[in-house]
Amino acid sequence: MPHKIGFVVVSSSGHEDGFSARELMIHAPTVSGWRSPRFCQFPQEIVLQMVERCRIRKLQLLAHQYMISSKIEFYISESLPEYFAPYQAERFRRLGYVSLCDNEKTGCKARELKSVYVDAVGQFLKLIFHQNHANKYNIYNQVALVAINIIGDPADFSDESNTASREKLIDHYLGHNSEDPALEGTYASSLRTRGESTFGELKGPTVPSLVTLSVLGTSGRWLPCHLPAVDDNEGTPFQRCLV
Repeated sequence: MPHKIGFVVVSSSGHEDGFSARELMIHAPTVSGWRSPRFCQFPQEIVLQMVERCRIRKLQLLAHQYMISSKIEFYISESLPEYFAPYQAERFRRLGYVSLCDNEKTGCKARELKSVYVDAVGQFLKLIFHQNHANKYNIYNQVALVAINIIGDPADFSDESNTASREKLIDHYLGHNSEDPALEGTYASSLRTRGESTFGELKGPTVPSLVTLSVLGTSGRWLPCHLPAVDDNEGTPFQRCLV
């Protein structure tokens, strides 16, 4: 059954001080997520390593209310290039892209919750963020991502050695003990406390949401569908678009 897949951040093209991409690894109401550097060059990118090889079924992205990328591309890979650098993409396969709302209708006071249905196998996911939507609040032309969920199934049979390797992966990139409470929720297979926060909880009571859904159409591009502003909890499946 599809479930939330844990991940670690292995690379990013940059960040504003205090808003590292590693913030995306922790789900809690107090986190602010990742922000690009001020007046950065585009595109910006983040590479995630899932704690196990898996078949991704759905991605959930919670955008910032005014630091909004006009387009986000998705790539997947089984492994990283031998000499990994942010601009290398030889081993990544492009899945497609989604366009984000410029938020003008809400006065940049709502965060867009984007659900993207995919069907792809791999262990590394790359997100590429394109030029920001311009608005009066985003004076430094930044893009941001408040939170991301990866929903899928393990592609390989799990056993004790796989569990141990997941724990070592988390320890390696965070430099913490696997029992550190800050790691709760980094992988759903064994930790189910603070990490089970839904995007509804992450938004907070004062930040409304605009919920949209995208699926990969037969033409090979992402087709957006706009839905009512309701929480996209794991237990409440969205109606799929007809393409």
